[in-house]
Amino acid sequence: MFDWDKAINERFDKKENTFKILSEAIDEVMSEISSAKGLTISLTEDLNAEPTTITWSSIPEVPISEIGWSAMETRDGEQVPSEQRAQLDQFLSQISPGGDLSGKLKDLSDFYKMDESVVNSFKGGDIKENIGRAMAYLVFFKTLTQILTHFNAASAGFAFESFLAVLLGGEQIATNSQTIADLLDANKTPISLKLYKEKQLEVGGSFTDLALDLAKDNWNNTMQYICVTKDFDKDTEGMHQAGTLNWYRFNFNLDNVFNIIARSSKNSQKCILLPKSFMESNGQDTAEIPGKDPGMPAPEQVEVEFLEILEKEIAANREAINAQITFEWEALVQALDFAKNDELFSATTKRVRGKSALKKTALTKILAPFFRDEDFEGLRSSAIGAIIQNSEIYQAIGRANSALLNRYTRDIKQKERQNKINDEYFYKGVSDSARIEISRAFYEKITDPELKKKCLMVSHGYVNTGHFNLTQGMLLKIDAMAAPTPGQLFPEGQSAVAIGQIAIGTANVMNVLKALAGVLNDNIFEIFNNLKTLTTNIQGYFAGGLQDTEKATTAITAADNIETKTSEIAGVPPASTDAV
Repeated sequence: MFDWDKAINERFDKKENTFKILSEAIDEVMSEISSAKGLTISLTEDLNAEPTTITWSSIPEVPISEIGWSAMETRDGEQVPSEQRAQLDQFLSQISPGGDLSGKLKDLSDFYKMDESVVNSFKGGDIKENIGRAMAYLVFFKTLTQILTHFNAASAGFAFESFLAVLLGGEQIATNSQTIADLLDANKTPISLKLYKEKQLEVGGSFTDLALDLAKDNWNNTMQYICVTKDFDKDTEGMHQAGTLNWYRFNFNLDNVFNIIARSSKNSQKCILLPKSFMESNGQDTAEIPGKDPGMPAPEQVEVEFLEILEKEIAANREAINAQITFEWEALVQALDFAKNDELFSATTKRVRGKSALKKTALTKILAPFFRDEDFEGLRSSAIGAIIQNSEIYQAIGRANSALLNRYTRDIKQKERQNKINDEYFYKGVSDSARIEISRAFYEKITDPELKKKCLMVSHGYVNTGHFNLTQGMLLKIDAMAAPTPGQLFPEGQSAVAIGQIAIGTANVMNVLKALAGVLNDNIFEIFNNLKTLTTNIQGYFAGGLQDTEKATTAITAADNIETKTSEIAGVPPASTDAV
């Protein structure tokens, strides 16, 4: 039998010197490029492009690793960012350094328009700063475009959280952290991020979690919402999608939360109902309040239980599951988004985790990306749905939720508790709308923050794990909904809920790149073109079994050219090439 290992080892032994020269050249080039104002260039060039042009693939590319950007490794007691996050941060930190999100969006929008004033700003001055700034904006638009066109809705949402956390100099909050927040900005402001299609935006979630978050003094009793809607052209798809992102921002706080929820969606309004005896005693009598349902924790807590059950189900059926799909546990957890994804549950129920059945179509859609494309080739959507719903992973998730439902089946004590809730929150002789206004008005008159927190903890939404919901139309008039006690509804310097609009899309970004081509130093074009030559010949050299020395020599020459031009931009002498 032919000894492949021996043959490969011999081949590398014969070419050891050439391989060493190439390795050293690549290390030197990437070191020089990295030092040139954050210029880190991907080796994934478009080999079919004209050598005199810069293509979409010429824009530096940060690997879209959903977990990598947010993962912070702890080393010697300090958090160390992943390589992917560090690369992305290197670029995005140059966009309005130290500025607020609204300021960053304005600068991004102005850059995208590429009017005369923007073009002129790249003329003259320090070439390193111009290149670094241009690349920062281009990397932003390219990476965001890839996030919104490469992933399904669940994965895109999670990657978008990571992306925004880096842009704001903050960090993503881990799953199962028992908070409605998705990330923290550089000032440790908690942020709940919503990404929806235009006109389909929903600002909502667990009222229990929101109440707990607003009671946290270390978060200044505030929960900030950043809402983004995607308005893409209907005639575009995949990487060719183009359109706009509309950005909105507001704060829930102790002053305005009851006002806003009182004017939210119909069922959502009941979250602020306060116990009759509590209000009559001015917040002193809590004897008849049933308290938080001990059998029904907050969604984040129920998610922990669900995932524990599911993990055991998967472990018991791992072989059968692996035969059908390939997946990573964390990717499945993020795709399900059990605590926050209301679409996962049947609309015929109140969508309470532990009480609600799973929605077949939603679970089918979530699981589809985990299957191989060839499994669905040539099949109709109904046949694809049948394959997914008969799969081992689908069945395992269904069994896990059924086990959860059995765990929280109502018993006699639960029925007694419900009777107390009806007596205290839904007292007779008053309509729902009147009860909601009575509770809102009672809360509005309170000046003591501690009593406001107490109200949150005895509200119907808290004790009964309620869900709140604001539509996109409601969001647009959030200032009116928060009156007459809005508190700091908007961050300092912001006067309206809309904070910006930016356009994205491959074709549009290329138009910006063309506009920049006329004002950036020619050195950057030479770096790109030599990098393409380097990449092509390295690939050919290795593909040919390290035999074609001409390709190796061409690659080394290109590496030298890159080093020279990069050194000119960086203003430092090139490294010695005596070894070469």
